Amino acid sequence: MDSRLHAADNRRPPGNREGAVKLGYFHNGYFPPIEFEEFVRWGAANGYQAIDVPLFEPNVRAICDRHGLEPTSTVGMVCQPIATDPEQRAEEVAHARRALDYAAAEHIPNVWLGHEMAPDLGFDENVKLFAEGVAPVLDHADRVGVYLVMENWANGGRNLAYAPAHWAAIFDAVPHPALGLCPDPSHLVWLGIDYLRAVREFGSRVYHAHAKDTEFLPDNLYRYGVIGTERGRVGQGTYRFRIPGFGVVDWPGYITALLEVGYDGALVVEHEDAFWSSQTDAQQALNGLVLAQRFLSPLLV
Repeated sequence: MDSRLHAADNRRPPGNREGAVKLGYFHNGYFPPIEFEEFVRWGAANGYQAIDVPLFEPNVRAICDRHGLEPTSTVGMVCQPIATDPEQRAEEVAHARRALDYAAAEHIPNVWLGHEMAPDLGFDENVKLFAEGVAPVLDHADRVGVYLVMENWANGGRNLAYAPAHWAAIFDAVPHPALGLCPDPSHLVWLGIDYLRAVREFGSRVYHAHAKDTEFLPDNLYRYGVIGTERGRVGQGTYRFRIPGFGVVDWPGYITALLEVGYDGALVVEHEDAFWSSQTDAQQALNGLVLAQRFLSPLLV
């Protein structure tokens, strides 16, 4: 079944101001802290057009406008809706509402949503709990005009929304159009999932998009297979994340698939490339972002 039939309507989230896909980036802890405005200034000077911003960072819209960048999403999973304890669920909902209010006030269109499963429950029970937990959050998102997006991070099999069959089950249970996806091909490719087909099939739910690459490690893959080298972490050690262009992702194909489904948000580089990272030398990580911009920018013209 075409997953677009799962949506309550054909509404798509608003894209950026100029109606074309912009190249974005964000700080995710793979290099030393950098003062936010300096990071924005650096990105604008190095060819980036959009940025995902730290949650509750003050005055982000004014800072980004000052340097000509578009804030496109908050960073970090603001809510884990699958909570068996009612008090914990209420706390998660309250935190998510605060995040949505912040995003609305700063005119940021998307907020990341968590989807970690309850380990002692089956898949169907987790989907049911997710639907129940996210309902009040989605109602609030609708009121303030912000979208909730789920990145397809498997988290060693602990997360819910990491594969197309799971997305279909979620959207069947939660047809609310304020809930969408943030596809990241780097996670799908090591799972053996056709990420181009996934984007095309779930195109009406793609509200945000990440750019991260994957390099397979053949020796470890031969020795351990897809199960990986660490117990309980499927795939761990058989691949490593790279900046775009340094792995196996078909970037012209991925961008084409996004454009084919009418996506006009931002393509945001998620820098988790250990080779181009350093906890003591920020310039090493910034060099990785420079290379990512140089590789992807010609594909977005």
